[in-house]
Amino acid sequence: MKLKLHTLNTETLKTTLSLISPIRKFVILRFSPSQLQIISVNGQSISSEPQVWCKLQIGNLFDQIEVQSLRDNTISLEINVELLLQTLRNFDKANSDSGLNIILQKKESTGQQGITQGNSRTASLALYYSDTNINTNTVNHTFRIPVKILKNTHEAILLREPELENVDLMMKLPNEFVNTYKRLDKFKKSESSSNNNSNDLMTIRSSRRNGGYLAFVLQEEGIYKVTISWNKELVIQKPVNSNFNSDSMQNVLEEYTLQNEGHTNAEETEVENEITVRLKDWRMASKIVATCHTVIFLISHGDSCVLHCYLDETNEVEIIYYVSGVRSYD
Repeated sequence: MKLKLHTLNTETLKTTLSLISPIRKFVILRFSPSQLQIISVNGQSISSEPQVWCKLQIGNLFDQIEVQSLRDNTISLEINVELLLQTLRNFDKANSDSGLNIILQKKESTGQQGITQGNSRTASLALYYSDTNINTNTVNHTFRIPVKILKNTHEAILLREPELENVDLMMKLPNEFVNTYKRLDKFKKSESSSNNNSNDLMTIRSSRRNGGYLAFVLQEEGIYKVTISWNKELVIQKPVNSNFNSDSMQNVLEEYTLQNEGHTNAEETEVENEITVRLKDWRMASKIVATCHTVIFLISHGDSCVLHCYLDETNEVEIIYYVSGVRSYD
């Protein structure tokens, strides 16, 4: 197993990591010769909590790339995202002319805990660079971040990207859509005295009527009911294929650049799709939605929804936020 990388610019990597760092302390870095995936999942409740899958073309991030392993030249590492981010920030501040080197260094086995137990770290990701101090002397900097190498069957299953078996509606959201998060935040603050905020539920409703309808309903029986809706026209599509995976999105983007959805009959227009989610799960995506250039919302009625985002106009960096629905209000 060998991982050796070099780059002069970490901006794209740093931005992507910063968008998902508030969600969980640890992320998975999955390296292959062509792609870097950054994955945020909760291994203890993988089906009930949000997942984030970021996909970056590794050739756009690094100018020197060596990725070798017996598993299809793919290396998966669990790492503390804040430690990695801080090291990248330190590198940027140094203005190093020689660039940043990244190498995977394995530790010798001690016969202690295995990689599937506890928080044992079996290797470290070494990041090193040099700069020049005030006396024009060269100063070398090395940071070693503990990582856990994921390689057994159980851990590989956890790293399987979700798929929506049925997509009922797709909407391209405008940049101003982030204002709906601000409205939800204000409502949340007004309910700050609640002891069960982490379990507050919200119903998302969407349809084709009136040029596109998207609303968020928050309620507590006998106490309040609030509906926050997007009142401007939305770009809507009914997917040709009902199932969804991230590899199919590029064709969707090309269609969106051409025109909105064509003619729909009255019955299709009135069909309303909805899903109930935890409010905190939806709100955690606010920074991603606020930053990304393109955001497409997909809903599978009663099951799950997805925010499929592209960081900039090149569509080369994907950030996909999956949210599972809950059955009903408790």
